[in-house]
Amino acid sequence: MKRLLFAIFFLCVFSITKAQDITSVFLSAPKNILYGIDAERKDKLIASPTDTTNVEVLSDLEGTMKRLAISDDYISLQTSKKGSIQIKLLSLVNDSKIICVINTVCGKVCDSYIRFYTTQWQLLPDNGMLFPKLAKDWIIKSDADRLSDNFKNAISALDMLPVKMELNGENANLKLTADIKGYLSEDDYKNLEPFLIESEKTLNWNKIAFSEK
Repeated sequence: MKRLLFAIFFLCVFSITKAQDITSVFLSAPKNILYGIDAERKDKLIASPTDTTNVEVLSDLEGTMKRLAISDDYISLQTSKKGSIQIKLLSLVNDSKIICVINTVCGKVCDSYIRFYTTQWQLLPDNGMLFPKLAKDWIIKSDADRLSDNFKNAISALDMLPVKMELNGENANLKLTADIKGYLSEDDYKNLEPFLIESEKTLNWNKIAFSEK
C-alpha cells in the first residue's frame, strides 16, 4: 500500500495538474478513453451542465452518445445501446486528484470494469489497492458450508461474477450490484440461492482507496 501511494503521489505532484474539474478532464481524455467523438462533440456534451434535458452527439462508432449526468467532478455517458462510461475526479490525502473511469457493458446482465489515472491520463497501477478485488465470497454467506457437495456443485455454475458499478455525482460513494439471478439459469440460481447474501454493497472513497464504510 505504501509503495502504491508513493507512486500515485509522485505521479500527481510531478505531472502538470491543470485538470481540476470534470470539464478539463473530459476535454483532455484521449481517444482510447472516449472512442468515436472529436473535440467539438466533447464540447457539446459538457455544455450547459445545469440543463436537465439529455444532451446527445453522433458517434463515429455506433449511433449516438448521450450525457446522462454531470457535476463539477463527475460525468456519465451512454456510449452505445449496451455500453456506458462514468468519469469522476477523486481527491487524495495530499489534495491532488486522480481520475476514476468505469466502463459498463449490459447484455443479459451488466458488468463493469474500473481503472484509475492521473489528471494527465497516465494509467495508475492498482493491484487491488485502490479498489478491492471482487471475489465470489462477497455474495456467499459467511456460515455457508463451502466443503459440502451441494455448495461445490452450486458455485461451479457461477463461472464469473458480473458486477455493475455506479459512481455518484454528489459524493464519493460507489455502488456495486451483482446480478446473479440474471446471469444464471433458473435451476442453477435455485441451487445457489440458499448460500447467497445481499448482492449489493456501497464502497466509500476515503482519499486513499475505495472501502466499505
